[in-house]
Amino acid sequence: MRYEDFVANFKSNPRDIHTVPLDGRTPKWFYISVENDTLCATIAKNHNPSSKITQTRILKPSEYEAMINLYHRRKHGEAVSAEATQTTRDQVYWYGVFNELNI
Repeated sequence: MRYEDFVANFKSNPRDIHTVPLDGRTPKWFYISVENDTLCATIAKNHNPSSKITQTRILKPSEYEAMINLYHRRKHGEAVSAEATQTTRDQVYWYGVFNELNI
């Protein structure tokens, strides 16, 4: 999938999705929508517990390739947290998006 495929999916169906913690913590919900052909994360609209996002978080197209690669490595048990943090502060939202679309 390409970034544009994610945009098309959430543009036609913006929705609450959740984080994907690996440590057994309760997932936090957040809302993904599209503004100016860019994925945006805000507080959840219909689910609790909601993420404590105070302003819209932009999931930038320039982060997509690195984050999808880190997500796949994470799914296979690699510790990628430090690398993900260097890439973006929004890694938890990226992981939720990828999980939602079964990537």
